[in-house]
Amino acid sequence: MDILKHILLFVTNNIQQLRRKWLSLPLLFIFPILLVGLICIVIVSFIMPEDGEAIQVGLVDLDKSKETELVTQLIEESSQFGSFMSIHSMDEDKAQGEIGNNRLSAYLVFPENFTNDLYQGNSVIIPIVGNPKQRLESMTIREIIDSISLHIRASQANILAINHYAKEMGMNDEERNDLVFEQFKEFVFYTLGSNQVIRDVELTNLSTASPVHYFGIGAWLLLITIWLLTFYHLLYQENSKRLKQRMKLYGVTNLSEMIARMSVSLIMSMIFSLIVFLVLNHFLTFDLVRVDVLRISGLIFLYSLLFLICLAICETIIRRQKLRLLVHAVFTVVVLIISGAIIPTIYLPIGLQELLAYSFSYESFYWLTEILLNNRLYADFLPLLLMTLAGFFVFIGISLWKERVDR
Repeated sequence: MDILKHILLFVTNNIQQLRRKWLSLPLLFIFPILLVGLICIVIVSFIMPEDGEAIQVGLVDLDKSKETELVTQLIEESSQFGSFMSIHSMDEDKAQGEIGNNRLSAYLVFPENFTNDLYQGNSVIIPIVGNPKQRLESMTIREIIDSISLHIRASQANILAINHYAKEMGMNDEERNDLVFEQFKEFVFYTLGSNQVIRDVELTNLSTASPVHYFGIGAWLLLITIWLLTFYHLLYQENSKRLKQRMKLYGVTNLSEMIARMSVSLIMSMIFSLIVFLVLNHFLTFDLVRVDVLRISGLIFLYSLLFLICLAICETIIRRQKLRLLVHAVFTVVVLIISGAIIPTIYLPIGLQELLAYSFSYESFYWLTEILLNNRLYADFLPLLLMTLAGFFVFIGISLWKERVDR
């Protein structure tokens, strides 16, 4: 049990070291908050989407039949396209002029004899004239019109069959035309009124749906990480070779010293993070219950412990102080980027997103946002627990191996 005595001795020494530097603690608390606040303001200004204008589309009717007039009217008034697309009826000369002035993304044309070809079984085509300056919008319109064309081809056979049997039954032309027209209207209402043109799949991007809350949580995690890194290096003391040899004679190892430093860094960071979270919750008013607070505390504790373990592993492997500081800084930036606290994971490459589940920072931040923003009633601690145990055993193994090599 000597190692526990050594750890308590180093913990006491680290606390006394902080007491001697108590004047710098308020600055250590405030400066990261100001820095992270500025970073969040810059990120939110880039992430927040601008209000997009609807795609402007023209509709030219060259057939001038009652069928195409009905379709034109329904397309103009249809809510199927919502705010995504705005369609206006116009003549062809005006449509060409609007394309030239870059006011239209494209225009559709109902060609002459469109209705006659539809009833006679001929192939019907809806030409699209795109704007060369708005290629993406033009291609989007083409995909939508292709969807409508599929419904036209599917319904054309039914209209032709009804027309054929109506002739065989001896129905007069006026009644038969009215019957076919009714079938045509049913087809139009089905296509434009039954969510068949555009299928909406709602994907919630929390970073834009509630950016203040999302980046507030991200800023909190960023502050915790900065405090962990700062305290860990603030408590570091470079011992001379003679002092290290004397410590080894008494059975004191680097392992006990690092565990003590990790413990004090963890405690101080948790205290600072609790203060910031209370302030954050006061302004953002998260809908939390007592169990949610326990879940959040557990996630932050495991995240902080894993982060400190990784720092300790790097310190054990790398002895040069400047190189170690550089590696710690790079590691911290990578951890924060992967977590999604700075850059939402939806903006990362797809190949990288598939590997995020193996990152402790991503797991921690994901469940934090799920609890705080989506009101999840549970959190999966198993991946973080397994990562913590694996990291702890790796840290112990490397430290013991390093102690033997340095003898």
